[in-house]
Amino acid sequence: MQAKDKVYDMMKKMCGENVQISATELSNVLHLSRQVISHYLNRLFEQNLVQKTNSRPVYWSIKNARGIENEEITLDYKNLKTSSEDNITKINYQQETNAFSVLIGCHGSQKNIVEQCKAAVSYPPNGLPILITGESGVGKSFLAKLIYQYALEQKVISPKAPFVVLNCADYANNPELLSATLLGYKKGSFTGANNDKEGLLNQADGGYLFLDEIHRLSYANQEKLFIFMDTGKYRQLGDNEWKKSDVRFIFATTERTEEVLLETFRRRIAVHIHIQSIINRPFVERLQMLHLFYYKEAKKIQKNIVVDKHVVEALCFSKPKGNIGTLQNVIQLSCANAFTKQINQPFLNIMLEEIPNISDIKFNVTSRRLSPLRILYSKELYQVEDEEVLKVKEKFLTFFQKISQIYYENIETAKLELAIAFKKLTNYFKKHSDLLFSEQNLFIRESYLEKCRMITERYGIHCSEEALKLMYCVVLTFQDDMILKFDFYKIINFIKLVSPKANYVAMKLEEKLGAIITGTCKCLEIINTLFFQEYIIETIELQGLIVAHGNATASSIQSVANQNCGTFVFESIDMPMNISLRETVKKVNAYLEKVDTSKGVILLVDMGSLNQMYSSIKNHLSGDLLIMNNVTTAIALDVGMKMLQNTSFKYIAEQAKNIYKIGVQYFEGIAQGNNIIISCMSGLGISDKIKEIITRFINNETMDVITMDYNNLKKLIKEKNKDNFKHTKLIITTSNLPNITNILWVNVYDILDGKGERCLWEALKSEINEQKFEDLKREFIKFFSMEGIASRLTFLNPSIVINEVENVTYRYEQYYDMNLVGYIKLNLYMHIAFMIERLMTSEYHENENKIECTNKEKEFYDVSKDIFEEIEKRYHIKLSQYELSLLYDMFKNIIL
Repeated sequence: MQAKDKVYDMMKKMCGENVQISATELSNVLHLSRQVISHYLNRLFEQNLVQKTNSRPVYWSIKNARGIENEEITLDYKNLKTSSEDNITKINYQQETNAFSVLIGCHGSQKNIVEQCKAAVSYPPNGLPILITGESGVGKSFLAKLIYQYALEQKVISPKAPFVVLNCADYANNPELLSATLLGYKKGSFTGANNDKEGLLNQADGGYLFLDEIHRLSYANQEKLFIFMDTGKYRQLGDNEWKKSDVRFIFATTERTEEVLLETFRRRIAVHIHIQSIINRPFVERLQMLHLFYYKEAKKIQKNIVVDKHVVEALCFSKPKGNIGTLQNVIQLSCANAFTKQINQPFLNIMLEEIPNISDIKFNVTSRRLSPLRILYSKELYQVEDEEVLKVKEKFLTFFQKISQIYYENIETAKLELAIAFKKLTNYFKKHSDLLFSEQNLFIRESYLEKCRMITERYGIHCSEEALKLMYCVVLTFQDDMILKFDFYKIINFIKLVSPKANYVAMKLEEKLGAIITGTCKCLEIINTLFFQEYIIETIELQGLIVAHGNATASSIQSVANQNCGTFVFESIDMPMNISLRETVKKVNAYLEKVDTSKGVILLVDMGSLNQMYSSIKNHLSGDLLIMNNVTTAIALDVGMKMLQNTSFKYIAEQAKNIYKIGVQYFEGIAQGNNIIISCMSGLGISDKIKEIITRFINNETMDVITMDYNNLKKLIKEKNKDNFKHTKLIITTSNLPNITNILWVNVYDILDGKGERCLWEALKSEINEQKFEDLKREFIKFFSMEGIASRLTFLNPSIVINEVENVTYRYEQYYDMNLVGYIKLNLYMHIAFMIERLMTSEYHENENKIECTNKEKEFYDVSKDIFEEIEKRYHIKLSQYELSLLYDMFKNIIL
């Protein structure tokens, strides 16, 4: 199949009628460049098979797509292990209209509370008692009334069932009167009891009794009450006969229940509900409260209301002393104050001066960039989601269920599945986004879009306003606390792997939105990453960072460079003059921890003080670093374009020195602190292993171990710049070096002989003690033995044999009270390893003629027999006198 046909076929799979996609999306799916995709799309356009928009970016769609089903696609790929659409359980995201529907947050932060209340009401035979706690004014009484109304709707109580309220605080100083009020009394039972009187337990028969401020109930009255809760019986004051009543209880208190209620009483209350104060509710719910209360006032005065953004901030981001009750009073007074001044105006404009006691409200009017809130009294207040909105949410749930079943071990298939599933979700939203654009949500929309624009400009994302509005709908949907049971982190880890830059921008957007998206879950991170994938190039290998003094210098340069590059190339860190270098370095290190620095980092700075930060960030780098001083927008743009084209790191560094009249420092392992350089002609494999061994024994805070290309090392030596090696303690190579004044160097293969050991010790003696140095030498011996042995052993496992040999040499050292030097140990390691395999495969039989030997030799043979006893048993071998004599030849000059 030709490439053009592949493009067309993929469009038919991803598109239906009125569905558009970009060249970037096709590029990501088909793994072809955008230029190639655009070429074939234009050919298809000339053949009248596709059509395109005049926007930027250009969107393409199938022409005359009728008959193409715009349903879920079943992909036919090898190794694909997702469930088919037929096997996906349909999720019924229904939200019934009931008494709790008027509760702001009933599908969001208050969802669990509502579910608890429903369960308590419906539990047979007579429901469960409920205890509501929370600060004053959070809505405990309001919730109690809703519970009663819900019970009426569910017909668990009769339509005429009573709802009786008692505030226990009214009787706090007279517990006997409270007891009489609850239980009732008989005539003459106490002074003033002139007639029989029924109590509240009788009045609430068949319905609900709501006891507010229950902490004011005396312990004696608590006991009477829990006896009634257990038996359904009570006795009036002055009466010995028991009466019966069927009462459902709701209790409320602002106090800690364990401090004010008897434990026996608490145990009889099955359902405990805590209502958070208003400031702890999600931002969208606080905003809805503002809208509701101002809407009620607008209805009263028959005027539209515009609430200034600073008023919105003051009321949404401060905690009123009386919570919701106080908030409602403040809003009513602000309308009254404004009405008096603007009685002849067509609408009411609420400014900060209209807010009573505004000086007592603590908030920062410059900390958030919000929009005014507009209230239209002529429109119906949005309360319950209609059927279409519920369908949108059901689509979301289906989407997440589908992507949770993707087989993420198959990277390419998983990427394709995610892209198609997300495209279909956004296509669905395009048709239904207007459902969420109500006036009540206008404030959130404007605030969200403003922050989105800031992020897209900063990171060079060229998406349309329509696309941003589409993502706003997603954010608004996720203000509801939809509980989804699937492995979020499996998906998030996957998209971080394949789209790290898109995920980074998604997280930055989440930070920028701040309180506006309070209450959202990890779903939003997934959605935003998938959204940004279309606009961000992930193949850029180098990391770019701009750090500059000033409140917005670095971010301004970043924004221009990224926009001109058309993608996310640079991150920036602004350094206001009142911020210390230490704080800036901390931010730089935090960024480096989040990104892959193995391919190299280009750091653009504006002043000399920042140019000195290498020593503070080196431990957070896993690759090379290029620091360029006196950065300008033009320089950033030029470097960014080279990074976009994946120009080699070293070429960018060389060009920078030649083209820009600025300070350039290229750090390829030349640390600014004490260091050891390792450079092996045979490649970085050996260098990296030697580095790993040394790093295990030294303090990495005070000493750097650096691997370097051999040609670069020779080049630096030829420069004869003393600064290049002024902190270098030792150079380890695989070949001889030109003469270097005052710098120790040693050939890696001589590192274990006398001179080599002394050089290594001289370089490390300030870092490690003698015992650690001996441990380090043993690790070197094992490594070099492994390198030599691995290629020559046929049957044995080199790592296992090396451990065996290490034990042998250690026992010889212990018996003869000696320390074998490195090169002798290395020879022994190799000799003994080959000897074991030779004896395993040889059919050699020892000559019966005994060889005469000295006492010293005989002692050695006897010791060796003992040392090798375990090895002989394990490998089913026997050391001959000949093999022992060879070992003795290696030892005879060094044993005592």
